[in-house]
Amino acid sequence: MSYIGGYYTHMLYKYLSYFSYLIAILAGYLASYELLLQVFPDYGPVSFLGWFLVTAMFFPLAPFYPGVVFGNWMFAIVCYVAISIGVMFGNRAKN
Repeated sequence: MSYIGGYYTHMLYKYLSYFSYLIAILAGYLASYELLLQVFPDYGPVSFLGWFLVTAMFFPLAPFYPGVVFGNWMFAIVCYVAISIGVMFGNRAKN
C-alpha cells in the first residue's frame, strides 16, 4: 500500500511540475506576441513560424521586453515564479 501511495505522489509532483513549466512557456509566448505585433503588425505564416521557433528557443528572455519597454513586469514574474515552482515540484518528484 505504501508503494502505491508513493507512486501516486511521485506522479502528482511530476504533473504539477509539467503544468508549472507550461504556465511559464505560455507567459513567455504571450510576452513575445506583443513584440511580434509591434515588429510585424500584418504578419503572415512565415513571420508567425519564425516567431514561434525563436520564442521556443528564448521564451525565458521574452518576458523582459514588455518589462523594460512598457514597465509591464507581470509576464516576467509569472514566468520565473512558474519555473521556480516547476523545479521545486520536479525535485520533490525525485524523492
